[in-house]
Amino acid sequence: MFDMSHLTELSAALEQSVIDKDVEKIQLLCEENDEFIRSIKPLSTSKDNERIKHFILVHQSAIQFIRDVHTEMQKQLYQTNKTRKSVNKYKGVKNAK
Repeated sequence: MFDMSHLTELSAALEQSVIDKDVEKIQLLCEENDEFIRSIKPLSTSKDNERIKHFILVHQSAIQFIRDVHTEMQKQLYQTNKTRKSVNKYKGVKNAK
């Protein structure tokens, strides 16, 4: 039996985490509820389907937020590595203590 109350709670928690931009909480919620999220299927009543659609939209926004954070972290890592390589070009830096 599908637990609609759990879906509602998860949806609210995930939505609040996206609003708060809490990366760790989003990842934790998705990780802990992965099996439940994958078990979601359309139901016979339109009211329940609307709740499922809302959850899907919230989940997609959370995924997009995590992707954006990941992309930004990759850019910063690239800049850091690029800066280090530039700094190592100077003779005095290699031998500095």
